[in-house]
Amino acid sequence: MESNYINQTPKKWGELSANTKTKDEIKLEVYSDEINRVKLSIDNSVWMYIGALFVPINFKDYCLTKLNNLRCVKYGNWHDEESECPQQCGFHEDNDTEIHYKNLHKSKSDAGPKIAKNWINKFMIQESCQKHRKPVYLNILGLNLSNMNLELFGENKGRDLTIYNRFYRSVLKGGINYFFRDYRRITIRQIYHDKGSQETHELFSWHPIYRIGLESEKIKIERDEIEFIDSDHRKSGKKESHFIQLIDLILGATYVCLHNPSDRREKKEVGLAFKPALTVLLDRKKNPNNNYMEGSYYHSNYYRTYQISFFPKKKMELDEIFNQLDVYGNQMTENMRIEDNFYYDRPILLTDPSQRDLTGWF
Repeated sequence: MESNYINQTPKKWGELSANTKTKDEIKLEVYSDEINRVKLSIDNSVWMYIGALFVPINFKDYCLTKLNNLRCVKYGNWHDEESECPQQCGFHEDNDTEIHYKNLHKSKSDAGPKIAKNWINKFMIQESCQKHRKPVYLNILGLNLSNMNLELFGENKGRDLTIYNRFYRSVLKGGINYFFRDYRRITIRQIYHDKGSQETHELFSWHPIYRIGLESEKIKIERDEIEFIDSDHRKSGKKESHFIQLIDLILGATYVCLHNPSDRREKKEVGLAFKPALTVLLDRKKNPNNNYMEGSYYHSNYYRTYQISFFPKKKMELDEIFNQLDVYGNQMTENMRIEDNFYYDRPILLTDPSQRDLTGWF
């Protein structure tokens, strides 16, 4: 039996897009986070990951209700005040925690890992990626820093922030153009980012917004600066923090699948929960005999809803990188040039420790 996120009728990409209709306007908010400088053990390459969630305004409250109800592990009916809960589970305070990939193993009563797996399985895989309803869009870009001449991005001090600033704009614009290309107008009410070193960068808070405004007439960003908020909703007092926690979790799950960096059971379990979806997301490549992209991604409900890509495929100089970024941000078509250095096929290193291999039988 096929997974519930795979459609039954396979089609080529050209057939999938042939009947799209131009739509009027979509209004969004964006929530973003990153993973900085992590090593890949199989070749010692150094990576950076940038992630963004695009949430249509008309689905925002719906998503928040779903995410919060999944905090109530036992009954699925969350209220901010425990006294208002119709069932008193006794774990309300533990469940009202920040869902943070880095600290999953420190969670009280195993609440964090349980909620994290709920968010992945019941929200990201089952609820948010149905065929006719898309309340959340996901774009993640993995950067292989070992394939870039980093000196061309300026002095060592602050270099990572300069790199992040440039590629963050590509993640935003590439996601907008890829997911919402059929809209005449795309309005972004606000861009949110987790608090971090980006706040200290002189350009980051405004420059990506300014450049996107110059480069595209159909994209309107209402507020001219990114808003930095604490991912912990108890500290920020803002409901938007839940989305920051969600993108942090998906970035972490992607990282653990691709790098297998930790022996922590809680982190491995979160990675294993996301692994079936990631397997589909990475199953896309260009057919060598024609110009079609192929793979299970194009027959799934993830198509043009979730995307994970990597850059660059080979060592590149700065002018080559910027040319590729312009293609990625401005076009984002499946029929990109053969020499394109964005790619999708990375091995998933995470294995399920509960599944024994055949060596034990000999």
